[in-house]
Amino acid sequence: MKKKVILAFTFVAVLGLVAMPLFGGGRREARPQVTVFWALYDGLTEDYRRELESAFMAAHPDIDLDIVAIPWDNMYDQILTSVAAGDPPDVSVIGTRWLLELKEMGAVLPVEDYVSQALLDNIAEGTKEAELEGVLWGLPVAAGARLMAINKDLTDVVPTTMEELRDAARDAADRTGAYGLILPGQKHTELTDFVYYFYAAGGEFFEVQADGSLGRSTVNSEAGVKALQFMLDLAEEPGLVPDGYLSQTRMDAHPVFYAGNAAYVMIGAWAESSLADAGATFEVEYAQIPGFAGHPSQPLVVTDSLVMFDGAGNPEAAAKFIEFFYQDEWKARFDELIGFPPVTLSAAALPQFDTPLYEALGEAAINAKAWPLMEGWAEYDDRIWDAVSEAFLGRKTPQQALDDAAAAIDRARGF
Repeated sequence: MKKKVILAFTFVAVLGLVAMPLFGGGRREARPQVTVFWALYDGLTEDYRRELESAFMAAHPDIDLDIVAIPWDNMYDQILTSVAAGDPPDVSVIGTRWLLELKEMGAVLPVEDYVSQALLDNIAEGTKEAELEGVLWGLPVAAGARLMAINKDLTDVVPTTMEELRDAARDAADRTGAYGLILPGQKHTELTDFVYYFYAAGGEFFEVQADGSLGRSTVNSEAGVKALQFMLDLAEEPGLVPDGYLSQTRMDAHPVFYAGNAAYVMIGAWAESSLADAGATFEVEYAQIPGFAGHPSQPLVVTDSLVMFDGAGNPEAAAKFIEFFYQDEWKARFDELIGFPPVTLSAAALPQFDTPLYEALGEAAINAKAWPLMEGWAEYDDRIWDAVSEAFLGRKTPQQALDDAAAAIDRARGF
C-alpha cells in the first residue's frame, strides 16, 4: 500500500512539472519566426543579407528572422513547392507576373492590410504593379526598365536601330578581336533575351480582345519571326557573340561584358554594381535598347514584388520585417547594390541616385513595356523559350518554332 502511495505521489509530481509551463508565471512562449525567401539578384551580397538579418533581430529581439537566399532561376519552383507542402514562407520576393497565379491559389495576403499607411504613402505610385482591382497585394522590391551598356574602350557608336546595333557590333568585333554583342542562348527562367528583340519589332504576346482580355497568342507574328531570325543571324556570324553562347544563361554571359570582352550588352540596372564587383576599369555609356528600323525603342520593364503568404502563421511579425526593410538605411542600399531605381519617394531624393545610369533608366521607363500580367505566364514563357532553343539548334525554322509555341499556348488556354 505504501508503495502505491509513493508511486501515485511521484506521478502527480511529474505531471505537475510537465504542466507547470502551461500555467502560472513560469511560462515561456516560443518566439515567432519569420522566414523570408530572398532572391539572389545580381549585385546583392551575402554581407548585406547577414547584416539585415542581424540588425532586424537586434531591433526586434522577440522575433527570429531567417532570410533564405535562393537563386532567381529557382525562386518560382521553390515558392510553388513550399505552398503545395503547406509550408510557405512568411514573406517572399516574387516576379509580379506570378501574382495572379498565387492569388488564384489563395496563397497570398494583401500587404496593405498589414503594413502602415506611412509605408504605403512612401511607395511611388507607378511602381505598384501588384495592385489588382484596387487591392495592393505586394510592395515593389525591384522595378526598372532594361537598357544597353556600351564598352567605350571598344566602340563609340550609340545605335539608334537594331540594324545599327548589328553593324556597330560587327565593326567592334572586327577591329578589336573582342565580341560585338552578348547573346545568352541557354534556356533560363525568363525570356528576357528574346523579348528585347521582340518588343523592338513591335511585338505583342497576345491579341487584345474587345473587352480588354487577352486572346490568342501572337508570338508567331511577323514581329516574333523577325526577332528570332535576327537573333539567329547574330549567333551565326563568326566572332560576333561569345563562343559557347548556347550553354550560357544571363548569369554566365554577362561576365564576358564585365571583363571588357564585349562591346554591347542589353542588361538591367544592376550593371553598374556588377561592373564594380568585377573590377572593371573601362568607361561605360548607358543608352536605350533601340527598336528595329521604323519602330520606337520599347524596352522591357520588370517589376518584382515582396508579398506575404497565407498559412505561414506570423503575419504581424512578417509586417514588422517589411517595415524595417523599407527604411532608407536598408532599402536604398539594396537598390544601390542591385542597381535598380528606388521605389520609395524618400530614397529617390538621395544623391546617390543622381547619376547617368539612373538618368538612362528614367528615359527608358517612358516607353517601357512589362510582361503580360496573367495566370499561367510562367508556363507560356517556358514554351516560348523552348521554341527559341529549337530554332537556335536548327531543329525548326523561326516560323515553325513560334507557330508550334503559339499553338501550344492557345491549347493550354482553351482556344
